Amino acid sequence: MNKTLSLIAAAFLLAAGPACAQKAAATAAAPTAAATPAPAAAAAAMRPGMWETTVTIETAGAESRRIVVSRTCFAAADLSDLARVLPRQREPGMKCENRDVRPQAGKVSWQVACSAPDGTLGGPAEAAFEATSYAGKAELEHKKKGAKAEKVTSTLSGKWVEPCK
Repeated sequence: MNKTLSLIAAAFLLAAGPACAQKAAATAAAPTAAATPAPAAAAAAMRPGMWETTVTIETAGAESRRIVVSRTCFAAADLSDLARVLPRQREPGMKCENRDVRPQAGKVSWQVACSAPDGTLGGPAEAAFEATSYAGKAELEHKKKGAKAEKVTSTLSGKWVEPCK
């Protein structure tokens, strides 16, 4: 169960921009796949600076809830590229990508697609962006070989904190 929660939490930690630092409350490995390039219509609404992201992960049938908080600095250049703003998978051993990215005014939807030798993780995700906040959700399914699939819901929220230092 902890592996599943770690997997989902890592999937929603935002990747830091090239000139920015990230401080995460959860341990995550380097990204294993890049997001699909797409117009930055949704991310353009965001204000450059330090953003705090909170991810709440719940697995169907489990009595526990896990909350992961991270901070990421986004420069203006980062916000002009949707691939830098969308959450990316960061779990060791998983190959993940964001597919079918569909930006719209103020929001974006995509498919999370991850695979590993022992299973898969995937499903639809969506996030709505504003100047100083964003919110999103993913309805994912974690399938391990030889085990029953688990439904996992991840709720994402973010808020602008301060200018980057």
